[in-house]
Amino acid sequence: MLQSIRLWIILAVLAGGSVGAWWLWGRSADGPAGIQIESTQAASGDVRRIVAASGAVRALVTVEVGSQVSGQIAELSVDFNDAVEVGQLIARINPETFETRVSEARASRDVAAANLALQQASADRVRANLRAAQLDLDRVRTLHERGNASQAALDNAEASFDAQSADLAVAQAQIANARASLTQRVATLDGALIDLERTEIRSPINGVVVDRAVDAGQTVAASLSAPTLFTIAQDLSEIQIDAQIDEADIGQISRGQSVTFTVDAYPGLEMEGVVEQIRLAPTTLQNIVTYTVVVSASNPGQRLLPGMTANMDVITGERTDVLTVPNSALRFRPSPALASRTVALDDASTPGRAGGGRPGGGSGMVDRMLAGLDVTAEQREEIGTGMRRIFGRLQGAGGPPDREAIGREIESLMQGILTPEQMQAYREQRRLARETRMVTVWVEREDGQLEERRVRVGIGDSSITEVVGGQLEAGERVVTRAREVRS
Repeated sequence: MLQSIRLWIILAVLAGGSVGAWWLWGRSADGPAGIQIESTQAASGDVRRIVAASGAVRALVTVEVGSQVSGQIAELSVDFNDAVEVGQLIARINPETFETRVSEARASRDVAAANLALQQASADRVRANLRAAQLDLDRVRTLHERGNASQAALDNAEASFDAQSADLAVAQAQIANARASLTQRVATLDGALIDLERTEIRSPINGVVVDRAVDAGQTVAASLSAPTLFTIAQDLSEIQIDAQIDEADIGQISRGQSVTFTVDAYPGLEMEGVVEQIRLAPTTLQNIVTYTVVVSASNPGQRLLPGMTANMDVITGERTDVLTVPNSALRFRPSPALASRTVALDDASTPGRAGGGRPGGGSGMVDRMLAGLDVTAEQREEIGTGMRRIFGRLQGAGGPPDREAIGREIESLMQGILTPEQMQAYREQRRLARETRMVTVWVEREDGQLEERRVRVGIGDSSITEVVGGQLEAGERVVTRAREVRS
């Protein structure tokens, strides 16, 4: 039994040795490992930065035509896709009920007018009686003064005059009431005539009928809201697209930017538009915030129909004939295996290097800020003194610096020293600085060494990025990838 166990142990050791020898032989057969560098030339090219989105095509102006009165549709004058003009009759609601109301209102108006005439006649009679009472009172008063009429006769004459005066006031009040009643009846008649006129549905705009929601004989009820009968698009030669842009991309969108788009109906046709409006009202769906961007575009031949889905690219930046590098070159970092082949340049020892010069607002920083502004020696000295004062105060304050406050102070300093032309150039320079960033790329030299370079990049697309400055020239080979190979 013991011998059997020893035999199995010996066999296991031999087997393990065979496997190890085979593995070592296989490794040696592959040869020693090496690093293959993949690089490409930095070259001139065109860069276009886009924001992709989709939205529905719709007419610039779409009007839903409804009915303000209830009733049965007696006549339809237009159908889908019919062209209509302003004021054209497009439908009619059965007018019989409304014609009856007009006749009733007209009769009520005539009754009120007759009653007003009657009250005016009564008032004329009361005025005549009042004049007679006035004459009688004057005559009796004269006779009383002469002693030829008694006091009772005078009192009766005065009472008769007062009664006729009161009757006149009553008659005038009745006239006012009759006149108001007539006005009310006239208004009722006008309302009935308006309702009768509303039985004729007319187009409010010139356009095309894109939807019809009723049929002849159908009853519409307008008690709570006006039911929609037709939808009319004003002019399909111009359309707009309501696109939803994610909050992460909305900062790149501005009015006037160019847009290219396609629709599934014409996959080979690329059309163009312009950003017209960025609506401030956000839309939140499943915790994703989007904003509506309105794009206007021409529709020659009216090939684009309302409701089509437009797949569009908003061109947020475009550069032509600029130095570019592949995006993979911006992501490349040498592995430890390449340490012996890398040359990392020191910022402080590199002439013209971005980031060189004394830190903390020294002369190097001022030189970079004023580069290209054509400032005088006096302006340069004054700006340098102001910058040292600003940064000296910040160092004494302690705590994290307020970048916005620093920017405002520097802006105010520059505005008090530079000319308007220089200030405009400075602001443009700062804008470009905000839109760019410093990155590191590695260049493969002729001797095989990899040299670190710092460059400033601008806009980029899915494959290449614009180089706006730094230590890179056209024709140099930038490293995009390094992989292990075996001979």
